[in-house]
Amino acid sequence: MASERYKLFVVDDDATFCLLLEKILSRDYHVLTFTNPMEAVERVATEKPDLILSDYTMPDMNGLELTRLVKERYPKLPIIVLTGYGSVESAVEVLKAGAFDYMEKSISGGASSANFTVLRTRISNAIEQARTKLISEQYKQENEKLKRKFKQFRSTELLGASEAIERVRRMIEQIARTDSTALILGETGTGKNVSAEMIHRLSARAGKGEFVEINCAALPENLLEAELFGYEKGAFTDAKEMKKGLFEVANNGTIFLDEIDSTSPLVQSKLLTVLETRSFRRIGGSQPISVNVRLICATNASLIEKVQQGKFREDLFFRINVVSLTMPPLRSLGNDIILIAEMFVKQFSEEMGKRIKGIADDAKSLLLSNQWRGNVRELRNVMERAVVFTENDHYVTANELSLLEERADTAWMTTHAPAEKASTEKSTAEKVFALPMGKSLEEVKLAYIKAVLKDCNNHYAEAAKILDITPKALWEIRKRYNLEGEAPSSS
Repeated sequence: MASERYKLFVVDDDATFCLLLEKILSRDYHVLTFTNPMEAVERVATEKPDLILSDYTMPDMNGLELTRLVKERYPKLPIIVLTGYGSVESAVEVLKAGAFDYMEKSISGGASSANFTVLRTRISNAIEQARTKLISEQYKQENEKLKRKFKQFRSTELLGASEAIERVRRMIEQIARTDSTALILGETGTGKNVSAEMIHRLSARAGKGEFVEINCAALPENLLEAELFGYEKGAFTDAKEMKKGLFEVANNGTIFLDEIDSTSPLVQSKLLTVLETRSFRRIGGSQPISVNVRLICATNASLIEKVQQGKFREDLFFRINVVSLTMPPLRSLGNDIILIAEMFVKQFSEEMGKRIKGIADDAKSLLLSNQWRGNVRELRNVMERAVVFTENDHYVTANELSLLEERADTAWMTTHAPAEKASTEKSTAEKVFALPMGKSLEEVKLAYIKAVLKDCNNHYAEAAKILDITPKALWEIRKRYNLEGEAPSSS
């Protein structure tokens, strides 16, 4: 302990006791004494002590008031409060205020060497615990930073050699050279988030700030607002401490808002303010916070129709649609489907510790004939399932793609059946919801909600419309029944 010479502030209106503590503790610590509590508080900003040792009973500011003031400004700084008039009530008060410890100055009415020995031990423990906690938090922050960097620099390439993919690559490179707000359009699962991250990675912002993404349809209005803009301590019941929003986290970088069409009028208004003024206020805050963020938005909906229906602000639409990029559906990419499927086979084989040779010709034909309503996300799920059921040292065959085979059989039956019958069967095959008898009403309702979410590719706004409830209500049902697997994912 002595070799590190930690710095202590001793605060006591009794100058004689201050000198005594300085003499006793200066052998192990660098000690500064203060008879004026406010002076000590003000010096914390420049001197940065490792611990404050304060008297409880002082005329201008007692130890409890000092503890509250210091902890409000410097919550990680440990404080030990001393008094010659100890009581359980005062001890509880200072500990609740954030003090590390509380002890009496003397034993049997006089200064005691035993008391100073205990004091040294408590000072040592307080400093070590504070340093350990600080190191732990720094490690956690560094770990999170490394995770974000890993995510930022992970492989985010668009696979494919088709003209459609080459055109997208060229547009991404052109957009990355600018700092303009961008809008990415396309069906669910076409890789809009991958393109957004590529734009950031190829831009000048890549080395200056982070790429932060959020699915706007995954959160109800109040939670989305809090995630985007943050909140001040005490802004609402559960706001125990200040929280930075994603716009602050992404400062000098890029923020990607997926399913922007799902945002509420309030959030749209705040987004417009950020774009126009490059500033915002946290929830419960009064001071504007300036940010330098590039905004990239994405949607699988027609924003023009949303504007015409009064569901999306026209002025915000013009602000986010400075440059736009449309992602092609998987079914239009031809042999790129096979290339992407082979990549998934390699990825899942490594993850599962399996040896899969590749994709057989019959499976390739089946992959090329499918319509891929869910695009790359659907292909990924199909190939993961196929790898699960493919034996080591074998190829993925049509047998492992049974889900696609069933769809192909349905398509063949529809094609060869009478027109009116085919229409009925197709409609029934697509829309039937069935459960075995014996289920409770609650189980049936839950299963139907899951089925609708799956049919909508976890698009909450669309599923809520079918269920005739609000997206917020659907979100609450998900949380109540712990349907984590049903949460919507980014495009």
